Amino acid sequence: MADKNSGLAFDKASARSYDKDGHLFVEKTNLSKANVCPYAGKEIPDWQNLGLDANKVYYLYRDPEELEKGASTFRGKQLLMKHIPVSADEPQKEVTVGSIGSDVEFVHPYLKSSLSIWDGEAIALVESDKMKELSSGYRYRADMTPGTTPDGERFDGVMRDIQGNHVALVEQGRAGSDVVVAD
Repeated sequence: MADKNSGLAFDKASARSYDKDGHLFVEKTNLSKANVCPYAGKEIPDWQNLGLDANKVYYLYRDPEELEKGASTFRGKQLLMKHIPVSADEPQKEVTVGSIGSDVEFVHPYLKSSLSIWDGEAIALVESDKMKELSSGYRYRADMTPGTTPDGERFDGVMRDIQGNHVALVEQGRAGSDVVVAD
């Protein structure tokens, strides 16, 4: 990258690399983030037993301690082109485009890991910036005790006992525009 005003050239380091088969590898990227996000009542596990309104928006806190405790459950999980639960009985092979590495760690406020993308169409969407954000799919227990984050943001409940299921490539993720395939 050249700065046209100074005549100096600067190399932009990238977390991305490609192998001879065209697969994309990312050294380390943000998979999720400890923050407050909006969820419709019907999206919250056990919403009916919790007495939540299906159509009301609730703000849930992805607590950093809970995200850190659940980090290892994301190891090796599938990278999908669509948010859809996966299991050994229903692996969703037709939308699987890669995987999360085994080096998942929590570095406040992010859940970070390497990842691999094997599918050419998915790689093209990431490279074109059309679908480069990441959204983690996980199980959790909703603790509907309201509170305030250390930064002063109010929430209606906390996500507890987070367990990873998959990570999806999306146009716009709920966790924020800083949860993307790193470049």
